[in-house]
Amino acid sequence: MEAKYGPVPIRDVRITGGFWKSWQETAARSTVPAVYSQFEKTGRFKALAHGWREGEPDKPHIYYDSDVAKWIEGAAYSLHICPDAGVEAKIEALIDLVEAGMSADGYFNSYFQSVEPHMRWTRRADHELYCAGHFMEAAVAYYEATGRRRFLDLMRRSGDHIRAVFAESGSAAFETPGHEEIELALLRMWRCDGDSKWLGLARHFIDRRGKNPADLRFVHFSPLFTQDHAPVAEQASAEGHAVRFAYLFAAATELALATGDEALAEACRRVWRDAVDKKMYVTGGVGSMARGEAFGPAYYLPNFEAYAETCASIAMAFFARRLSLLEPRGEYADVFELQMYNGALAGISLDGKGFFYENPLCARPSDQELIDISRGQVRPARRAEVFDTSCCPPNILRFILSLGGCMYDVRQAPRGTAASAAGPASPIASEGRPLGALGAPGAPNTLDALYVHHYAESVADVALAGQAVRLRQETSYPWNGAIALSVSAQKPFTATIALRAPAWCGSPSLNYASAEKDGYLHVTREWHDGDRILLELPMDVAELEANPLVLQDAGRAALKRGPLVYCAEEADNGPRLHDLLLGSETRYETAWMPNLLGGVNAIKFGALRRKPFDGLYRKWAPEYEPATATAVPYYAWANRGPGEMAVWLMKEARRRAE
Repeated sequence: MEAKYGPVPIRDVRITGGFWKSWQETAARSTVPAVYSQFEKTGRFKALAHGWREGEPDKPHIYYDSDVAKWIEGAAYSLHICPDAGVEAKIEALIDLVEAGMSADGYFNSYFQSVEPHMRWTRRADHELYCAGHFMEAAVAYYEATGRRRFLDLMRRSGDHIRAVFAESGSAAFETPGHEEIELALLRMWRCDGDSKWLGLARHFIDRRGKNPADLRFVHFSPLFTQDHAPVAEQASAEGHAVRFAYLFAAATELALATGDEALAEACRRVWRDAVDKKMYVTGGVGSMARGEAFGPAYYLPNFEAYAETCASIAMAFFARRLSLLEPRGEYADVFELQMYNGALAGISLDGKGFFYENPLCARPSDQELIDISRGQVRPARRAEVFDTSCCPPNILRFILSLGGCMYDVRQAPRGTAASAAGPASPIASEGRPLGALGAPGAPNTLDALYVHHYAESVADVALAGQAVRLRQETSYPWNGAIALSVSAQKPFTATIALRAPAWCGSPSLNYASAEKDGYLHVTREWHDGDRILLELPMDVAELEANPLVLQDAGRAALKRGPLVYCAEEADNGPRLHDLLLGSETRYETAWMPNLLGGVNAIKFGALRRKPFDGLYRKWAPEYEPATATAVPYYAWANRGPGEMAVWLMKEARRRAE
């Protein structure tokens, strides 16, 4: 069996227990029907029929198709986990509407075909390409889940129409999408069917971005908002709308991998460094500014006012995933993990039915009105079932249900012993081939290598060294760092298994000799059926500090244990969390609490609180009283009603000798 180089697909990975099994079952059994119900009530599905007339309720919106498409994509992934004929029937009914409503030339858009049919392809900011891209992704997901081609063939017709309008005739009023996404979708279509025209069209949209001054007529704020300030390969920083940015550079990374474009790859690395090193919250959230849902200046990371849209965390995870394919550096999977356990997961309630659009790092219900007034919109204290702009609910749905496809990659590594393994050869491809075909099988100086990026109770079936191999993970991750991986194979084989050693873990241990390279422990040996890899990732509670340039976090610490960022909530600690003080030698204890927030490891610790006094001010003479405090995982906050929350807590200074 020849190895297929690239990501191990979702159909070959089953999450069988533990943390993510619970979340995936919740998403499949609760979130899929909950989001469907809300979209049905708000007219999103009905809009596909193109039956709306002026004066009627439920007027279609320019982004409704994208909401529907992401629900279909998430529902398609759910079929891998919980097969459901009723869900399939709902998807088929929606495909019926798309098929019936598609124009002879392949155009489909619920808003423009119902509301302004004479205005199609005239307004860059109106999400036509964005919606088309999400439909393409949904079609690929449904085809891969069921083998049915009807939806995929419809989206191929749509893609042919878009190619004719944008790459051949140039008849649209703009050249590139106002909201990037179709680039990712086209590359996904190419990976699915191998047709190079989709790769070419993705390259067209990426290459033309930032080069046509006429496109700037359609920009809301500035060229930075839509990453139009320079050609993509020349950009050097994370700018503008955070979701658009990450979707664009996720696609650019994948394009660089497919075509061997090193200049484009280097641009992706540059903007990644800027985003991660200067503009990302400790939870993984990005896009600190409500205006434009955008990145702020370097180190501008307010906590109470934070925007940090759920979709932006998901988009950064997509970017990180593509960078892992470009070059397997542990830092990319580390950021993906940060999003999956914190920045993104905080966007959904524990029952799978409520959602946050924004994800602040500090909450004070008494001051919430200040946020609402300054923005002209309400930020709910509890997760909402639906929003007017409801991109986040179906996005977190598809993200959770697709995680199995992000856990493993198969690629090639140089031959050598475990002690001398130097890691993977450069993965930049020299031809435009789908990711599953990357590499040069049989090269005498290489071995197949399986990269294990993430840890979850699971079974993966992969092709290594010419045969089918099964890898089974047993672990209680993220609650503890003990991971056992069992190998099943018909006959012995020689290959490298590379396991990520997360940056948060200072002293990983492994029961085989290994070589550390770029955040992975490489074990190269002859493997036998029944071999068992034991990886231990000690999970101590860590106090994190922010760069002194982050004004809002000066003198404060955030708590992290393993991949989980923690927060203090009023429900456990009472009010005035801003006045809770960690001592210079605070001791932390971790306690498993099965009846708290669905079962979590809580962190218990001693702290101090200032005693209140009469009046507004007095001469500096603070008096403190001891307090017993509790921190819970950030993803689970706001599941017990409104209340204060804080990720960053005051910390008593302890000076280090120069």
